[in-house]
Amino acid sequence: MLDWFSETMLKIVTSVPALFVAEDSPTFTAVRVMFGLILIVLVAYLIAMRPFRSAIARSMGKVSNLFARKR
Repeated sequence: MLDWFSETMLKIVTSVPALFVAEDSPTFTAVRVMFGLILIVLVAYLIAMRPFRSAIARSMGKVSNLFARKR
């Protein structure tokens, strides 16, 4: 699953900037990096949004209970 997700993200980060800048251009790498950063920020924003927040808090609580000391 993670492999599929990472391959999809790399395909998106490579193909979308290619629509705006030629791949043999010296600035292609910079445009690709900027697009990748924008995509990472967008994913972080979506995770922080309200519909996902309760599920993330619930799973983080379960994980912290695994590592917490039991008395």
